[in-house]
Amino acid sequence: MQSVFAVIVFCVVLFLYLHIYFHLKTSNDLEVYEIDQPSKDKLEEVCDLRQPVMFDYANERLMESCTLAAMRSTYGAFDVRLRNVKDPAEEADATDLYVPLTLHTVAETFRSDKDARYITENNGEFLEETGLVKTFKYNDAFLRPAMVSKCAYDVVCASPGTQTPLRYELNYRNYYLVTHGTIKIRLIAPHASKYLYPVSDYDNFEFRSPVNPWQIQPEYRADFDKVKTMDVELRAGQILYIPAYWWCSMQFPETLTTVCCFKYRTYMNTLSVLDKLCMWLLQQQNVKRDAIEKKIITKPAQPAQPMQSSTEPMQSSTEPMQSSTEQMQSSTEPMQPMQ
Repeated sequence: MQSVFAVIVFCVVLFLYLHIYFHLKTSNDLEVYEIDQPSKDKLEEVCDLRQPVMFDYANERLMESCTLAAMRSTYGAFDVRLRNVKDPAEEADATDLYVPLTLHTVAETFRSDKDARYITENNGEFLEETGLVKTFKYNDAFLRPAMVSKCAYDVVCASPGTQTPLRYELNYRNYYLVTHGTIKIRLIAPHASKYLYPVSDYDNFEFRSPVNPWQIQPEYRADFDKVKTMDVELRAGQILYIPAYWWCSMQFPETLTTVCCFKYRTYMNTLSVLDKLCMWLLQQQNVKRDAIEKKIITKPAQPAQPMQSSTEPMQSSTEPMQSSTEQMQSSTEPMQPMQ
C-alpha cells in the first residue's frame, strides 16, 4: 500500500513540476515571428515557442467600437484611469499611480498635453461598466487558450509621443491589438533583466524597470549598452503576442491611437506564479489599512454650532457641566426679546 501511495505522490509531483517548468521557461532569441492567417492550432503551437508573434487580426466589431473616438462619443461620461508616466514621485508612492477621470476629460488632456506624459490603462472597470467587455469576450475565441482561469481585457491610449514604462507580464498569453493609428513597441529579451534594475511593485502587481529604453538616463547608460533591443511597428488591424517575462515599452505617435489588450492566465500558469500572487494578496491587506487610515485622517471637521447671540461672542466654559437648572441660573444676562 505504501508503494502505491509513493507512486501516486511521485506522479503528482512530476505532473506539477513539468507544467510549472513549462510556464516558467523563456526564450531569449531576439526575433519576432510573422505569420499569415494562422489557424487556431498553428497559433497555439507558435506561441508556445515563447517568441513574439505578429499577425493580422482585423476584427470589424473591435475595430469599430474600441477606438478612442468611438468610446468618447458613446461613453464619454464614464471614468477611466489616468497615469502620469513622468511623475518623479511614482517610485516613492506606488499606491497612487492612477487618477480616475471621465473619458471626455482624459481625451482633452491628451490633446493639450505637450510633454508626452499621460496614458490611460488598467481600464477593466470601465469596460465592465460600459458593457464593452462583452465585445471583447464575443470576439476573442480565436485568441483564448485552453484551460483559461482568468481573462483580463484593457484599452490603452496616450498623449502623442508618450512611452509606457518598460515592464513585463506574467500571463500565459498577452495580445496587443491596434484598432486605430500605429504604435511602436520596443522589445527586450528576458535574459537582459539583470541590466534593467527590475522593480516588483506588488501594490499594483506591476513588474517594471526605471530605465527608459527610448531616452536612456545617464545613470543607467553603462548597463543598458549591454542590452539588445528590437523595435516592432504595429498598424491598425495588426496584433502582437508578447510572451511572459519579455520586456516591452510602447510609444504612441498620435492622440487617437488605441490599443486593445487581451491577457489570459491558465490554471497551471497561476500555479507557477503563486508566490507573486501571495505577495500581492498580502500587500493588498496593507493597502486597505492605509486607505482606511487615510480616510480617518482626512475626515472633514464637524461644522461649528450656530451662535445663540449675535451681540456677544460665546465664552468657553472651564468647569464641568452642571445640571440644566443650575446652568440656566448661572447665565449672565437674559436675552433681550426680539423687537
